[in-house]
Amino acid sequence: MLFSKAKLQLIPDSDHIVLHGTPRDARCAVVSGRILLASKVPRAVNSLTVRFRPKQEDLLNPAMSIACLSEITCTVVKDGRPGPTSQELAYNPATMSQEWRFSIGIPGNISETVFSPSAFIAYELVAELRTASVVRWAPFGKLSCAVPIAVKRLPAADSALLAVANESVCVAAKWRDRIELTTIAGSRVVHDSRPFQVSGVVRPLLKGMRLLRVGFELREFIDGPFESSSHSSSSSSSRGSTVARCSRDVNAATLALYQDSVHVNMEFPPCSVQRRSGIVVDQEIQISGSLQIPKPYDDIQYDISIGPIRVSHELVFAVSIVDEVGQVHNVRLSSGIYALPCVSSATIDLPRYENSSKDTLLAAGQRWTLDSSTAESIDASSPPHLWIRSTAA
Repeated sequence: MLFSKAKLQLIPDSDHIVLHGTPRDARCAVVSGRILLASKVPRAVNSLTVRFRPKQEDLLNPAMSIACLSEITCTVVKDGRPGPTSQELAYNPATMSQEWRFSIGIPGNISETVFSPSAFIAYELVAELRTASVVRWAPFGKLSCAVPIAVKRLPAADSALLAVANESVCVAAKWRDRIELTTIAGSRVVHDSRPFQVSGVVRPLLKGMRLLRVGFELREFIDGPFESSSHSSSSSSSRGSTVARCSRDVNAATLALYQDSVHVNMEFPPCSVQRRSGIVVDQEIQISGSLQIPKPYDDIQYDISIGPIRVSHELVFAVSIVDEVGQVHNVRLSSGIYALPCVSSATIDLPRYENSSKDTLLAAGQRWTLDSSTAESIDASSPPHLWIRSTAA
């Protein structure tokens, strides 16, 4: 039977690695999984290795790989014997397969997985198996397979970033003493592939204003060495892209309906101006919306504050206002927000201080410092920004 009829399969226990803390203080992680060799007869395996390495560049994709890690190799079988960190199971005639268990230690200072139009950082697991041919003078048979694996990072449980991220969003700003906008959300953290509920309030400060359109946006900004050559520092806002949006036109006839996951609520019936669109802003107007956060890596990237590619996000409450002279103004209230992986709390390794006899000594000798990189990552607590764009009505 020829070796080409055998099939090698690599099955990691998880398709991602979660690191806790910054690259300076994160602990190592472990990647484990199984390797299956499907064959009608048992095979004498001479060598089997698993490598964790940066993903190779695609000829059809112009983006280049800028991962700094070379590769990490785990020897599962060497000279026909299992390695010290692996386990070999006997051939199973029922499933017609041989199985090996493996585990690889991954350093905590590697860069997270991220994709951008110009560059990317991605990783993969590669298994390579060699076996002797049935014919003595024939060359060794070789099988290989690869699976992608993502590297994600979460703030440490006691970090200042996590404390800020868990706070609710309630930012308000006045525009030219005419209206006041307020953005409200239950958290500063959004998770991929999940809806994010957000509310806004439009409060009149001057009579004669009309509201035309309302909505919410989640914008993403990617910075890296490849961006600075094609964009100037003054055009950083133009490098942002909208990854999620919900908006609707406002008029008295359809005010009670949900449109694009946006609902407008007013205490009193709205007043409309004859032959003009929109409604008069003569009372507090409450807007609620739901942003559908897309899947990671395809349409949205996780926040990254340290590394060759940095990613940040902001939540925008956008309204279109017509002033008393008929000029249209697009007013946008923005506040910082974080896109983080959604990981079960059961996987978070929290310290058990109650089991230690040196708690008092550690608490007395421990001193908290906030480095510049962490300070940059909590800029979301800074005052909100109002952007204004005026057009002729």
